Amino acid sequence: MDDFQQDCAHIASRLLPEPANGTSEDRVTRKRWARGLTAFYACVLLAGAVAIAVTQNVNSPEQHASIQASAR
Repeated sequence: MDDFQQDCAHIASRLLPEPANGTSEDRVTRKRWARGLTAFYACVLLAGAVAIAVTQNVNSPEQHASIQASAR
């Protein structure tokens, strides 16, 4: 194994360390927290995408007036 792989493995194991003597209750709690965080950030991402889409589709009054004038 080269140094890069060793460093990556060392960092990855430090991000989510599994307790050596963790009970099944601890594992369930960790999974619930992970799911909760994933759901939270997914909702934030979805809300941001909706906000951007709404902002893109809303016309200012000047744009609306110019669209109507050009249609005549």
